[in-house]
Amino acid sequence: MSSTGSYIFWIYVTHFVPQFGFLSTTIAGSILLFLNFFGAQKHFGSYKYLISAFTMLGITFSMVEILVYPNVHNYKAGLLFFSFKESFGLGNIPLAGYTFFHSATMSLLSVHFIYRYWAVFDTNKLVYFKGFYSIIWIIYCAFFGFQYALGTYFFLARDPISDEYLREDILLRYGSNITELPAMSIVAYDPVDGSVRWWNIMGILNICSIVNFQYGIMIYCGWSMHTKMEDKIKNFSETLRKHHKQFFKTLVLQITTPTIILFIPITIIIFLPLFNVDVSRPSGVMLCSFTLYSATDSIIVMYVVSEYRHTARRMRRVFSKSFKEIQSSRVNTTCGALQLRKHKKLFALIETVKPSTLEYY
Repeated sequence: MSSTGSYIFWIYVTHFVPQFGFLSTTIAGSILLFLNFFGAQKHFGSYKYLISAFTMLGITFSMVEILVYPNVHNYKAGLLFFSFKESFGLGNIPLAGYTFFHSATMSLLSVHFIYRYWAVFDTNKLVYFKGFYSIIWIIYCAFFGFQYALGTYFFLARDPISDEYLREDILLRYGSNITELPAMSIVAYDPVDGSVRWWNIMGILNICSIVNFQYGIMIYCGWSMHTKMEDKIKNFSETLRKHHKQFFKTLVLQITTPTIILFIPITIIIFLPLFNVDVSRPSGVMLCSFTLYSATDSIIVMYVVSEYRHTARRMRRVFSKSFKEIQSSRVNTTCGALQLRKHKKLFALIETVKPSTLEYY
């Protein structure tokens, strides 16, 4: 049943989480890129570009999140995707832009799985990650980004029926007039005659098709590697086997985390209107947790892949040596300055002595 009361507190939560996500993603991502720059990726082939691209896209996505601050509210057969941020006359375009980066990030994650799958089972196909061919994956991510963004923009466009259906609950929960907010909505069934609103249903199907397609790729590649990789890599060099096992462990964590903080929450949020359950929930709390994924992913990669730990230790030794040299240089400079001051005092004393006295000595 619907609960009573204001949900303003949850708005603060859905603003704080993206801020924390942006900060943690920027710090963790910057460290990862720094280690990459200093040689952590030297044995990774074209995969190094995927790691860097995903890190930079994650930082960009987290920045877009704090610019838009998207929220979701579920109410019975309805759903409102909205923001309290000023859209500067752009209407729902900022919200659609957020969904573009949301989908592009998911798509690039599935590309990671494709690369690792081919790296084990069909290395000839890795040519598609080199040179001019790499534009394929830019187009791939952009295609699903635009499909998601345009689908939400058009299929979830508000109309008088959806505004009227959600108006009272939005006013009660957030103290806001729905017509004054940048927002998109879903109302699965007409509140008057109960007929299916197929235009909104198409929006649900569009989102689910994208999410399930990317997730399906991850599951297929991950499961194939789990069941067949050990036999496939037994003739590889020790170093190569080690890298494949580490990256597989990374992929397992990379699919587990978004399953918990993305795929399950978004499935619940999107499908809930179809069941027309008597609920009123601030679902944006579940959606905004995805902004933490990019930071989590960077930490996973640095923790699991030993080359990053080795590079970090090398950099620590370099910085430690440089710091000691600077300290030593400062000590030598200080001693030299003291000696120079002593000589200057002596010269000053000599200059004050009379010529007759000098001749005496």
